[in-house]
Amino acid sequence: MKSKTLTILLLASALTVSGCKRAATGQVVAVVNGEEVSLSELNGELQRAGAQGGDKKAVQAAALQGLIDRKLLVQQARERGIDKDPEYLQQQRRLNDELMISMLGKQVTKNVPVPSTADVDRYIAANPAMFGQRTIYALDQIQFPAPEDRTKLKALEADHSLDEVATTLTQMGIKFGRQKGAMDSAQTPPGLIKQISALPPTEPFVLASGGRVVVSVIADKRVQPLEGDDARQLATQAIRRDAVSDIAKKQVKQARDAAKIEYQPGFTPTAAVGGGAAAK
Repeated sequence: MKSKTLTILLLASALTVSGCKRAATGQVVAVVNGEEVSLSELNGELQRAGAQGGDKKAVQAAALQGLIDRKLLVQQARERGIDKDPEYLQQQRRLNDELMISMLGKQVTKNVPVPSTADVDRYIAANPAMFGQRTIYALDQIQFPAPEDRTKLKALEADHSLDEVATTLTQMGIKFGRQKGAMDSAQTPPGLIKQISALPPTEPFVLASGGRVVVSVIADKRVQPLEGDDARQLATQAIRRDAVSDIAKKQVKQARDAAKIEYQPGFTPTAAVGGGAAAK
């Protein structure tokens, strides 16, 4: 009886092991150290890369090798315990949040209607800086990494030329580079264009984005109207973008109004910094 039981257990164990073995068949195009690469994963990679034309088999093979390399690097990272590192976990949560928000946005805004001809005409008339008076600005610029203490940038408020900015940055020990740039009023928020246009000649303006600071001075400008189909296409995109932005703001407001948010003492925001209603 014991012998028979042992045989059954051994047989069950063998079936379990064989059931766990992965093979590159069917919808599985490769197996990397036991980790499957599916056909849908490969197709997604090709779609994100915008692969088209040429030798389809060669493009597919190159994409698959890239996927395999990535899997191998991820496996090495796991072996080093990076998947348990607090910094990794924090960034992973942020990326997951951003992906969820992006997909929510697509779902909520997929039914935003195409603006009518009258809506497009009104938008073009109401935004001359984007269309009839569209202006291309040639810029002289200074660029540098944003300092950890952003209050240091206040020192630039006393500078009224790019050379003065360069002198101030040198005195503060901040390394910078000089470059030429351009700004298209059709692609720039109207409020910002209005502020920049009101500046005296050679007066610098400062924009910070993505960990870098760019100080610019208008060197030249030329009016280049945007008309016809190009204007209507841009207006249509802008109207839809504004509609999506409005929907997103309403979604956040509704979520905040319905949420129960608790703060540790000392962290409760004021209405001035977007805290909205008092914490519940």
